[in-house]
Amino acid sequence: MKKALIMYALLLLYIFVNAVVIDSSSIPFYNEIVNPVIWIVICTVAVMLSRDTTLRVKDENNKTQSLIIILIIYIIIYFLLGLLFGFQKTPYSKDIFSILKNIWSFGGIIFFQEIVRASMIKLEKKKYINFIMIVILFVGVNLSFNNFSENFSSVKDTFIYSATTLIPLIVTSGVLTYLSYIGGARLPIIYRLFVALPEFIVPIMPNLDWFVTAVIGVTLPLAVFVYLNYVHINKQERLSRRARKKYSPVVYIPVFVFIALVAGFVIGIFKYQPVAVLSGSMSPTFNRGDAVVIQKLTKAEKNELKEGDIIQFTSGSKFVVHRIVKIGNDEYGNKTFTTKGDHNNGNDTYPVGIDQVVGKVSFVIPYIGYPSVWLSGMVS
Repeated sequence: MKKALIMYALLLLYIFVNAVVIDSSSIPFYNEIVNPVIWIVICTVAVMLSRDTTLRVKDENNKTQSLIIILIIYIIIYFLLGLLFGFQKTPYSKDIFSILKNIWSFGGIIFFQEIVRASMIKLEKKKYINFIMIVILFVGVNLSFNNFSENFSSVKDTFIYSATTLIPLIVTSGVLTYLSYIGGARLPIIYRLFVALPEFIVPIMPNLDWFVTAVIGVTLPLAVFVYLNYVHINKQERLSRRARKKYSPVVYIPVFVFIALVAGFVIGIFKYQPVAVLSGSMSPTFNRGDAVVIQKLTKAEKNELKEGDIIQFTSGSKFVVHRIVKIGNDEYGNKTFTTKGDHNNGNDTYPVGIDQVVGKVSFVIPYIGYPSVWLSGMVS
Protein backbone atom coordinates (compact mmCIF):
# COMPACT_ATOMS: atom_id res chain seq x y z
CA MET A 1 0.00 0.00 0.00
CA LYS A 2 2.86 2.39 0.86
CA LYS A 3 4.45 1.85 -2.54
CA ALA A 4 1.18 2.65 -4.28
CA LEU A 5 0.81 5.82 -2.21
CA ILE A 6 4.25 6.95 -3.34
CA MET A 7 3.16 6.65 -6.98
CA TYR A 8 -0.13 8.42 -6.29
CA ALA A 9 1.79 11.26 -4.67
CA LEU A 10 4.26 11.51 -7.59
CA LEU A 11 1.50 11.74 -10.19
CA LEU A 12 -0.52 14.20 -8.10
CA LEU A 13 2.59 16.34 -7.76
CA TYR A 14 3.13 16.21 -11.53
CA ILE A 15 -0.48 17.28 -12.17
CA PHE A 16 -0.29 20.07 -9.59
CA VAL A 17 2.97 21.47 -10.97
CA ASN A 18 1.66 21.46 -14.56
CA ALA A 19 -1.72 22.91 -13.60
CA VAL A 20 -0.70 25.56 -11.07
CA VAL A 21 3.05 26.13 -10.78
CA ILE A 22 4.47 26.30 -14.30
CA ASP A 23 3.44 27.26 -17.79
CA SER A 24 4.99 24.56 -19.94
CA SER A 25 4.60 26.64 -23.11
CA SER A 26 7.02 29.22 -21.70
CA ILE A 27 9.78 26.73 -20.86
CA PRO A 28 12.32 26.17 -23.67
CA PHE A 29 12.52 22.55 -24.88
CA TYR A 30 9.86 21.44 -22.40
CA ASN A 31 8.38 18.78 -24.71
CA GLU A 32 11.75 17.68 -26.10
CA ILE A 33 13.81 17.51 -22.88
CA VAL A 34 12.16 18.59 -19.63
CA ASN A 35 8.97 16.50 -19.78
CA PRO A 36 10.68 13.30 -21.04
CA VAL A 37 13.28 13.58 -18.24
CA ILE A 38 10.50 13.96 -15.66
CA TRP A 39 8.78 10.86 -16.97
CA ILE A 40 12.02 8.89 -17.06
CA VAL A 41 12.42 9.65 -13.35
CA ILE A 42 8.79 8.73 -12.54
CA CYS A 43 9.10 5.57 -14.65
CA THR A 44 12.32 4.56 -12.88
CA VAL A 45 10.68 4.99 -9.47
CA ALA A 46 7.62 2.98 -10.57
CA VAL A 47 9.73 0.11 -11.92
CA MET A 48 11.86 0.02 -8.78
CA LEU A 49 8.81 -0.05 -6.50
CA SER A 50 7.10 -2.84 -8.49
CA ARG A 51 10.15 -5.00 -9.20
CA ASP A 52 9.18 -7.55 -6.53
CA THR A 53 5.67 -8.07 -7.96
CA THR A 54 4.49 -9.69 -11.16
CA LEU A 55 1.48 -9.26 -13.40
CA ARG A 56 0.38 -12.57 -14.89
CA VAL A 57 -0.45 -12.03 -18.55
CA LYS A 58 -1.86 -14.80 -20.74
CA ASP A 59 -1.85 -15.03 -24.53
CA GLU A 60 -0.18 -11.64 -24.95
CA ASN A 61 0.69 -12.18 -28.63
CA ASN A 62 -2.89 -13.01 -29.60
CA LYS A 63 -4.18 -9.94 -27.75
CA THR A 64 -1.56 -7.78 -29.45
CA GLN A 65 -2.53 -9.04 -32.91
CA SER A 66 -6.22 -8.49 -32.18
CA LEU A 67 -5.57 -4.92 -31.01
CA ILE A 68 -3.47 -4.09 -34.08
CA ILE A 69 -6.21 -5.37 -36.40
CA ILE A 70 -8.81 -3.14 -34.71
CA LEU A 71 -6.51 -0.12 -34.86
CA ILE A 72 -5.70 -0.65 -38.54
CA ILE A 73 -9.43 -0.76 -39.28
CA TYR A 74 -9.82 2.45 -37.25
CA ILE A 75 -7.05 4.21 -39.22
CA ILE A 76 -8.66 3.22 -42.53
CA ILE A 77 -12.12 4.43 -41.44
CA TYR A 78 -10.65 7.61 -39.97
CA PHE A 79 -8.97 8.67 -43.19
CA LEU A 80 -11.97 7.63 -45.29
CA LEU A 81 -13.97 10.17 -43.27
CA GLY A 82 -11.70 12.78 -44.84
CA LEU A 83 -13.41 12.08 -48.16
CA LEU A 84 -16.66 13.30 -46.57
CA PHE A 85 -15.38 16.17 -44.43
CA GLY A 86 -12.26 17.19 -46.32
CA PHE A 87 -8.65 17.28 -45.20
CA GLN A 88 -6.50 19.84 -43.46
CA LYS A 89 -2.75 20.24 -43.15
CA THR A 90 -1.24 19.18 -39.85
CA PRO A 91 0.57 21.95 -37.93
CA TYR A 92 3.75 19.89 -37.52
CA SER A 93 6.82 20.07 -39.78
CA LYS A 94 7.44 16.95 -41.83
CA ASP A 95 11.21 17.08 -42.32
CA ILE A 96 12.98 14.04 -40.92
CA PHE A 97 14.45 15.90 -37.92
CA SER A 98 11.04 17.27 -36.89
CA ILE A 99 9.39 13.87 -37.28
CA LEU A 100 12.04 12.21 -35.09
CA LYS A 101 11.74 15.03 -32.53
CA ASN A 102 7.94 14.63 -32.35
CA ILE A 103 8.18 10.84 -32.13
CA TRP A 104 10.53 11.26 -29.18
CA SER A 105 8.50 14.04 -27.53
CA PHE A 106 5.15 12.28 -27.79
CA GLY A 107 5.99 8.63 -28.43
CA GLY A 108 8.58 8.61 -25.65
CA ILE A 109 6.12 10.08 -23.17
CA ILE A 110 3.55 7.45 -24.16
CA PHE A 111 6.10 4.69 -23.57
CA PHE A 112 7.15 5.94 -20.11
CA GLN A 113 3.58 6.70 -19.00
CA GLU A 114 2.33 3.24 -19.87
CA ILE A 115 5.26 1.59 -18.08
CA VAL A 116 4.24 3.62 -15.04
CA ARG A 117 0.59 2.60 -15.43
CA ALA A 118 1.48 -1.10 -15.70
CA SER A 119 3.80 -0.84 -12.68
CA MET A 120 1.06 0.76 -10.59
CA ILE A 121 -1.36 -2.03 -11.54
CA LYS A 122 1.22 -4.58 -10.40
CA LEU A 123 1.41 -2.94 -6.98
CA GLU A 124 -2.27 -3.50 -6.11
CA LYS A 125 -3.78 -5.27 -9.08
CA LYS A 126 -6.70 -6.80 -7.16
CA LYS A 127 -8.09 -3.60 -5.68
CA TYR A 128 -10.79 -1.73 -7.61
CA ILE A 129 -9.93 1.52 -5.85
CA ASN A 130 -6.44 1.28 -7.31
CA PHE A 131 -7.92 0.85 -10.79
CA ILE A 132 -10.15 3.89 -10.35
CA MET A 133 -7.32 6.02 -8.95
CA ILE A 134 -5.08 5.12 -11.90
CA VAL A 135 -7.82 6.08 -14.36
CA ILE A 136 -8.37 9.45 -12.66
CA LEU A 137 -4.68 10.25 -12.27
CA PHE A 138 -3.88 9.53 -15.90
CA VAL A 139 -6.78 11.73 -17.00
CA GLY A 140 -5.14 14.56 -15.07
CA VAL A 141 -1.69 13.67 -16.37
CA ASN A 142 -2.82 13.93 -20.00
CA LEU A 143 -4.90 17.09 -19.73
CA SER A 144 -3.38 20.19 -21.28
CA PHE A 145 -3.49 23.00 -18.72
CA ASN A 146 -2.24 25.73 -21.07
CA ASN A 147 -5.11 28.24 -21.34
CA PHE A 148 -7.25 25.61 -19.60
CA SER A 149 -9.84 28.09 -18.32
CA GLU A 150 -10.66 29.20 -21.87
CA ASN A 151 -12.33 25.82 -22.43
CA PHE A 152 -14.99 26.86 -19.89
CA SER A 153 -15.50 30.49 -20.91
CA SER A 154 -19.06 29.78 -22.06
CA VAL A 155 -21.64 27.02 -21.90
CA LYS A 156 -20.97 26.20 -25.55
CA ASP A 157 -17.20 25.94 -25.03
CA THR A 158 -17.72 23.81 -21.93
CA PHE A 159 -20.06 21.45 -23.75
CA ILE A 160 -17.77 21.04 -26.78
CA TYR A 161 -14.64 20.61 -24.63
CA SER A 162 -16.38 18.00 -22.48
CA ALA A 163 -17.67 16.12 -25.52
CA THR A 164 -14.47 16.19 -27.58
CA THR A 165 -11.78 16.04 -24.90
CA LEU A 166 -12.83 15.34 -21.32
CA ILE A 167 -15.28 12.46 -21.77
CA PRO A 168 -13.18 10.66 -24.43
CA LEU A 169 -10.11 11.08 -22.19
CA ILE A 170 -11.91 9.49 -19.23
CA VAL A 171 -13.19 6.58 -21.34
CA THR A 172 -9.80 6.08 -22.98
CA SER A 173 -7.98 6.16 -19.64
CA GLY A 174 -10.31 3.47 -18.32
CA VAL A 175 -9.77 1.26 -21.36
CA LEU A 176 -5.99 1.77 -21.32
CA THR A 177 -5.89 0.80 -17.66
CA TYR A 178 -7.86 -2.34 -18.45
CA LEU A 179 -5.55 -3.17 -21.37
CA SER A 180 -2.59 -2.79 -19.05
CA TYR A 181 -4.24 -5.19 -16.60
CA ILE A 182 -4.81 -7.91 -19.21
CA GLY A 183 -1.69 -7.38 -21.30
CA GLY A 184 0.90 -5.33 -19.46
CA ALA A 185 2.31 -2.10 -20.88
CA ARG A 186 2.51 -3.39 -24.46
CA LEU A 187 -1.19 -3.09 -25.32
CA PRO A 188 -1.77 0.51 -24.15
CA ILE A 189 1.52 1.61 -25.76
CA ILE A 190 0.42 0.18 -29.12
CA TYR A 191 -3.04 1.73 -28.76
CA ARG A 192 -1.74 5.21 -28.02
CA LEU A 193 0.96 5.15 -30.69
CA PHE A 194 -1.53 4.17 -33.39
CA VAL A 195 -3.87 7.00 -32.38
CA ALA A 196 -1.34 9.76 -31.69
CA LEU A 197 1.55 9.42 -34.12
CA PRO A 198 -0.14 9.68 -37.58
CA GLU A 199 -0.67 13.39 -36.97
CA PHE A 200 3.10 13.90 -36.69
CA ILE A 201 3.98 11.75 -39.70
CA VAL A 202 1.20 12.25 -42.27
CA PRO A 203 1.01 15.73 -43.89
CA ILE A 204 -2.82 15.90 -43.92
CA MET A 205 -5.54 14.70 -41.56
CA PRO A 206 -9.35 14.56 -41.84
CA ASN A 207 -10.98 17.89 -40.95
CA LEU A 208 -13.68 16.47 -38.67
CA ASP A 209 -16.21 18.60 -36.81
CA TRP A 210 -16.57 18.41 -33.04
CA PHE A 211 -19.51 16.01 -33.10
CA VAL A 212 -17.70 13.37 -35.18
CA THR A 213 -14.56 13.85 -33.07
CA ALA A 214 -16.60 13.22 -29.92
CA VAL A 215 -18.25 10.08 -31.35
CA ILE A 216 -14.92 8.61 -32.45
CA GLY A 217 -13.28 9.56 -29.15
CA VAL A 218 -15.75 7.43 -27.22
CA THR A 219 -16.56 4.69 -29.74
CA LEU A 220 -12.98 3.61 -30.51
CA PRO A 221 -11.92 2.80 -26.91
CA LEU A 222 -15.26 1.07 -26.26
CA ALA A 223 -14.84 -1.07 -29.39
CA VAL A 224 -11.31 -1.97 -28.31
CA PHE A 225 -12.55 -2.88 -24.85
CA VAL A 226 -15.37 -5.09 -26.16
CA TYR A 227 -13.13 -7.07 -28.49
CA LEU A 228 -10.06 -7.38 -26.24
CA ASN A 229 -12.26 -8.33 -23.30
CA TYR A 230 -13.67 -11.15 -25.42
CA VAL A 231 -10.19 -12.31 -26.42
CA HIS A 232 -9.16 -12.24 -22.75
CA ILE A 233 -12.26 -14.00 -21.44
CA ASN A 234 -12.07 -16.61 -24.20
CA LYS A 235 -8.82 -17.88 -22.73
CA GLN A 236 -10.24 -18.35 -19.26
CA GLU A 237 -10.84 -22.11 -19.28
CA ARG A 238 -13.04 -22.00 -16.21
CA LEU A 239 -15.82 -20.35 -18.25
CA SER A 240 -18.17 -22.58 -20.20
CA ARG A 241 -18.75 -22.13 -23.92
CA ARG A 242 -22.19 -20.72 -23.20
CA ALA A 243 -20.76 -18.24 -20.71
CA ARG A 244 -18.17 -17.07 -23.25
CA LYS A 245 -20.83 -16.31 -25.86
CA LYS A 246 -22.22 -13.38 -23.90
CA TYR A 247 -18.83 -11.68 -24.16
CA SER A 248 -18.61 -12.18 -27.92
CA PRO A 249 -18.12 -8.92 -29.86
CA VAL A 250 -20.74 -10.15 -32.33
CA VAL A 251 -23.36 -9.30 -29.70
CA TYR A 252 -22.28 -5.65 -29.81
CA ILE A 253 -22.12 -5.28 -33.59
CA PRO A 254 -25.75 -4.05 -33.83
CA VAL A 255 -25.00 -1.46 -31.13
CA PHE A 256 -21.98 -0.04 -32.96
CA VAL A 257 -23.81 -0.16 -36.30
CA PHE A 258 -26.70 1.72 -34.72
CA ILE A 259 -24.30 4.35 -33.28
CA ALA A 260 -22.66 4.75 -36.70
CA LEU A 261 -26.02 5.12 -38.46
CA VAL A 262 -27.32 7.64 -35.93
CA ALA A 263 -24.11 9.66 -36.11
CA GLY A 264 -24.21 9.61 -39.91
CA PHE A 265 -27.86 10.65 -39.87
CA VAL A 266 -27.22 13.56 -37.49
CA ILE A 267 -24.20 14.96 -39.35
CA GLY A 268 -25.90 14.69 -42.74
CA ILE A 269 -24.04 11.91 -44.51
CA PHE A 270 -27.26 10.48 -45.87
CA LYS A 271 -29.96 11.92 -48.11
CA TYR A 272 -32.00 12.87 -45.06
CA GLN A 273 -30.90 14.90 -42.04
CA PRO A 274 -32.72 15.95 -38.84
CA VAL A 275 -32.86 19.63 -37.90
CA ALA A 276 -34.06 20.93 -34.54
CA VAL A 277 -36.68 23.69 -34.66
CA LEU A 278 -35.43 26.59 -32.54
CA SER A 279 -38.25 29.11 -33.10
CA GLY A 280 -42.02 29.17 -33.33
CA SER A 281 -42.19 30.85 -36.75
CA MET A 282 -43.78 27.77 -38.38
CA SER A 283 -46.36 27.07 -35.66
CA PRO A 284 -48.77 25.28 -35.74
CA THR A 285 -47.31 23.17 -38.60
CA PHE A 286 -44.42 22.35 -36.27
CA ASN A 287 -43.33 23.99 -33.05
CA ARG A 288 -40.23 24.99 -31.17
CA GLY A 289 -38.64 21.83 -29.79
CA ASP A 290 -39.78 19.61 -32.66
CA ALA A 291 -37.37 18.22 -35.25
CA VAL A 292 -37.92 18.26 -38.99
CA VAL A 293 -36.26 15.75 -41.30
CA ILE A 294 -34.82 17.49 -44.32
CA GLN A 295 -34.49 15.76 -47.68
CA LYS A 296 -31.41 17.22 -49.35
CA LEU A 297 -32.12 18.19 -52.94
CA THR A 298 -30.15 18.11 -56.17
CA LYS A 299 -30.24 21.13 -58.47
CA ALA A 300 -32.83 19.42 -60.66
CA GLU A 301 -35.01 18.65 -57.63
CA LYS A 302 -34.75 22.25 -56.44
CA ASN A 303 -36.18 23.40 -59.77
CA GLU A 304 -39.18 21.14 -59.21
CA LEU A 305 -40.15 22.81 -55.90
CA LYS A 306 -43.64 24.28 -55.84
CA GLU A 307 -45.69 26.66 -53.76
CA GLY A 308 -46.62 25.15 -50.42
CA ASP A 309 -43.37 23.18 -50.03
CA ILE A 310 -41.46 23.81 -46.80
CA ILE A 311 -37.76 24.27 -47.48
CA GLN A 312 -34.55 24.74 -45.54
CA PHE A 313 -32.33 27.51 -46.89
CA THR A 314 -29.38 29.63 -45.86
CA SER A 315 -29.89 33.24 -44.81
CA GLY A 316 -26.52 34.77 -44.08
CA SER A 317 -24.87 32.47 -41.54
CA LYS A 318 -28.18 30.93 -40.41
CA PHE A 319 -30.40 28.11 -41.64
CA VAL A 320 -34.12 28.89 -41.96
CA VAL A 321 -37.05 26.52 -42.47
CA HIS A 322 -40.05 28.31 -44.03
CA ARG A 323 -42.80 27.68 -46.57
CA ILE A 324 -42.67 28.71 -50.23
CA VAL A 325 -45.55 31.12 -50.91
CA LYS A 326 -44.53 32.37 -54.33
CA ILE A 327 -42.15 31.38 -57.13
CA GLY A 328 -40.62 34.01 -59.41
CA ASN A 329 -37.45 35.04 -61.21
CA ASP A 330 -34.75 37.57 -60.49
CA GLU A 331 -33.49 40.20 -62.96
CA TYR A 332 -31.24 37.59 -64.60
CA GLY A 333 -34.02 35.08 -65.10
CA ASN A 334 -32.95 32.78 -62.27
CA LYS A 335 -35.72 31.11 -60.27
CA THR A 336 -36.37 32.54 -56.80
CA PHE A 337 -38.68 31.60 -53.94
CA THR A 338 -40.62 33.95 -51.71
CA THR A 339 -40.91 32.32 -48.28
CA LYS A 340 -42.90 32.89 -45.12
CA GLY A 341 -43.19 31.35 -41.68
CA ASP A 342 -46.73 30.06 -41.11
CA HIS A 343 -46.90 31.94 -37.81
CA ASN A 344 -45.45 35.18 -39.21
CA ASN A 345 -47.61 38.07 -40.39
CA GLY A 346 -45.54 38.88 -43.47
CA ASN A 347 -43.26 37.30 -46.03
CA ASP A 348 -39.52 37.02 -45.47
CA THR A 349 -37.62 40.16 -46.48
CA TYR A 350 -35.53 38.71 -49.28
CA PRO A 351 -36.32 36.10 -51.94
CA VAL A 352 -34.41 32.81 -51.77
CA GLY A 353 -32.20 31.77 -54.68
CA ILE A 354 -31.77 28.21 -55.93
CA ASP A 355 -28.23 28.05 -54.53
CA GLN A 356 -29.49 28.99 -51.06
CA VAL A 357 -31.87 26.03 -50.88
CA VAL A 358 -30.56 23.05 -48.91
CA GLY A 359 -33.54 20.71 -48.92
CA LYS A 360 -37.23 20.14 -48.34
CA VAL A 361 -39.04 19.08 -45.17
CA SER A 362 -40.17 15.46 -45.45
CA PHE A 363 -41.78 14.93 -42.07
CA VAL A 364 -41.83 16.17 -38.48
CA ILE A 365 -40.81 14.38 -35.27
CA PRO A 366 -42.40 16.11 -32.25
CA TYR A 367 -40.40 17.15 -29.18
CA ILE A 368 -37.05 15.44 -29.88
CA GLY A 369 -35.41 18.75 -30.78
CA TYR A 370 -35.69 20.09 -27.23
CA PRO A 371 -32.10 19.20 -26.19
CA SER A 372 -30.84 21.45 -29.01
CA VAL A 373 -33.29 24.17 -27.95
CA TRP A 374 -32.09 24.05 -24.35
CA LEU A 375 -28.44 24.05 -25.39
CA SER A 376 -29.03 26.95 -27.76
CA GLY A 377 -30.79 28.87 -25.00
CA MET A 378 -27.90 28.33 -22.55
CA VAL A 379 -25.30 29.35 -25.15
CA SER A 380 -27.13 32.54 -26.07
